Amino acid sequence: MSNSANDVRESTPQPSPFGGDDVMPFEKQRRAHRFLTQETRYHIIQAILGHPSHLATLDELEYLVPKNRSTIREHLDRLAEKHIMDKYVYEGDAAGQYDPREFWGLTRYGITLLDEYDYLRYAPVLRALQDNLHLTEKIERHRTAPRPSLPETVDQAFRAPDLEADTKEAIDAALTVQQSDSLFDAPPIKYDSNTETAENADRPIDELF
Repeated sequence: MSNSANDVRESTPQPSPFGGDDVMPFEKQRRAHRFLTQETRYHIIQAILGHPSHLATLDELEYLVPKNRSTIREHLDRLAEKHIMDKYVYEGDAAGQYDPREFWGLTRYGITLLDEYDYLRYAPVLRALQDNLHLTEKIERHRTAPRPSLPETVDQAFRAPDLEADTKEAIDAALTVQQSDSLFDAPPIKYDSNTETAENADRPIDELF
């Protein structure tokens, strides 16, 4: 775990959205794993991790996530209910008349939870993918619009030091190998061809990255 993410965990009172003191730690982990790997939430999380400011508008998420707007909004609300994400509102004077003012980003608890599942290490890979993504004029305007500041502890968790060699290799592979219809689909993995996965089933943790 990165030092900055560790600082977040130590300094932040942790909510218990997946069970209180009467729930065994293993069961909490199982519930959290199941929640995070649901397909739409999986894509939303990747979109936020790869965003240059880690704050995205609903229009940006609709552009990045292969789901309709109402479905994305429903899952954003679910992520907010679990204290993983929150809506951040820009109240400054720098925004133009047509600039967005509402953005979605991770909370302190969201950072610690994703770090526990080792998601944060892939933020540079996802960022590289988004940096090479074609954007419409509207999405480019949303991306460059003035934004509120993330909590300092959340912002620090994204300030990565030098990339490890395997992360650099993953970025190179992600940019040179296009084997999926979706920008944020997981890379191909070996699997048992005789195993069938039900439609809309939760994605296994090993398939995430």
